[in-house]
Amino acid sequence: MRVVVIGGSGNAGAAIVRALGRRGAQAVPVSRSGKAIAGAPGAKADIVSGDGLDAALEDADVVVDASNSRNPLDLKPFTIGARNVVAAAERAGVHRAVLLSILGVDRSKLQYHRKKHEQELTYLGSSLEVAVVRASQFHEWSVDFFEAGAAVGAIPVFLGGRLQPVDVAEVAELVADEATAPSGQQIIDFAGPQVRVSRDLARAWQTATGARGLIVNGPFPPTMLDYLRSGANLTEERKGKVSFEEWLARRR
Repeated sequence: MRVVVIGGSGNAGAAIVRALGRRGAQAVPVSRSGKAIAGAPGAKADIVSGDGLDAALEDADVVVDASNSRNPLDLKPFTIGARNVVAAAERAGVHRAVLLSILGVDRSKLQYHRKKHEQELTYLGSSLEVAVVRASQFHEWSVDFFEAGAAVGAIPVFLGGRLQPVDVAEVAELVADEATAPSGQQIIDFAGPQVRVSRDLARAWQTATGARGLIVNGPFPPTMLDYLRSGANLTEERKGKVSFEEWLARRR
């Protein structure tokens, strides 16, 4: 089985490529660099311009979209990019797609999430058989904020926000399962084993790393705080097993 992974060089995409390899699938990581991942030869393509997509999707059985945008002001990968990937997949005769998304994007007013939901709708409105895996925030997500803040002595937390952080490797296993042995579900919610407040995660991170800094309420956009306070990013449907502390211990 040939599975093309859009965004295959990113954090989640690379984990998905590895999970597919463990299942015996031929994973093809697609990125602008075209680099190989875990021994799987890469393909070079730009989903926004469309360059290289037809060649990358040739003979594919399944397309997995794990694309992301590092620039919160440039969300074209979720709009133009999604439309280009879907169109190329349909031209190539691909029958199935698995999209990695985020829990609660359909209920969030955060612009990043609105565009992710638009990406979902592009896939769901296509001729492809689609499964959308909506995951909670990865463990790395909070740590990125903590590390950036610690560099200036102030570790930011989300006042009143709750998270259910999940191990990206567990998400990758679920995505790989949907790609190779589909459950038939169209929307699949998945989160970590524990609901936590941001301040507790910051304390656990400091304990594990020895990082210094004052824990402070961060100057986050109201739409982000509203989302994290609403519970839209939490689920009891399916939960992983790796806690934040366990994940931290594995990083040492």
